[in-house]
This record gives sequence, structure tokens and C-alpha cells, in this order.
Amino acid sequence: MSSPDFENNKPDPGIPIAKACEILGYSRWTIERMIRRGELKAYGEGKKKRIHLSSILQYQHSSRAGQSSENEAVKAVGKVSKRHRKALSILE
Repeated sequence: MSSPDFENNKPDPGIPIAKACEILGYSRWTIERMIRRGELKAYGEGKKKRIHLSSILQYQHSSRAGQSSENEAVKAVGKVSKRHRKALSILE
């Protein structure tokens, strides 16, 4: 079990999983899976588990960056021929 990170003598405030669910818009189980996969950093055990606020902010920032690259990819696909777009729609 790790303790909160300290940067410039200020502890990184941890927030409960329920609050992280509200912030990110995911279910408790999704948040738990994200912690197990290492996408979010947490400390504590059981009901006392808390997620580092910096971890949540970093995830929000990286997911927004991913969304913008997805938008660019959609625009790029829109430029391909009709035949290719038809094949893509069949695959979806």
C-alpha cells in the first residue's frame, strides 16, 4: 500500500471513489478496473481507498487529447473514397 505523493511539501489530496465516479462519469466498477490497470493511482484499502486528485486530472487531460485525435481520424476517413467509406460502414 503506498501513501500519497508529496510535491513541494503539499500532499496530493485523495478523493473517495464515489467522488471520482461523479467527476469522470464512470461507474464504481469501472473506476476499480482503471485502478487495477494502473490508469488511476490510489492508496488505501477497501472502503477507505482514495484516488490521487492529480491522477484524475491527468486522466481527464489524456482522455481529452485522445478525443481530439479521434476527431482528426474521423475527418481523415471522411476524405477517403465513397467505396472505402461503404466498406467501413459494413465493418461497423
